Amino acid sequence: MPGEVIPPAAQGPRNTTILIVEDDADIGQFLQQLIEDETIYNTRLIDNGLTALEEAPKIHPCLLLLDYRLPGINGLELYDRLQEREEMRSIPTIMMSATLPVRDLEQRGIYQLKKPMDIGNVLRMITHAMASYEERMLHEQYK
Repeated sequence: MPGEVIPPAAQGPRNTTILIVEDDADIGQFLQQLIEDETIYNTRLIDNGLTALEEAPKIHPCLLLLDYRLPGINGLELYDRLQEREEMRSIPTIMMSATLPVRDLEQRGIYQLKKPMDIGNVLRMITHAMASYEERMLHEQYK
């Protein structure tokens, strides 16, 4: 139909890769399997912040799922350094840890996921983060 408007949620993200940055191999594999089995998304797992800093812009993820406590640089430092790159600025981000710097995350608009994680919470948080992002993009598109 000519002139038909297709909302971003119906179009799906341009890239369906979620970048998981998690240094605990068991948790990383759990998240990869959960996301790939239960959602439309693919994953890429990186086990440290410095490698993620280098690789993230090449991957062009639709979502960042970052552990807070990472070797090298922590998840918050990683996020801040990625924000220096224009192409990484609008990517929704979820930070995971047993202890999170709540105020810092809230100031940056980063979603929070407490460890230990429950399957339902992980899936709900990903769905919420992506839906909020798509709504924001649609709003900006029609301003």
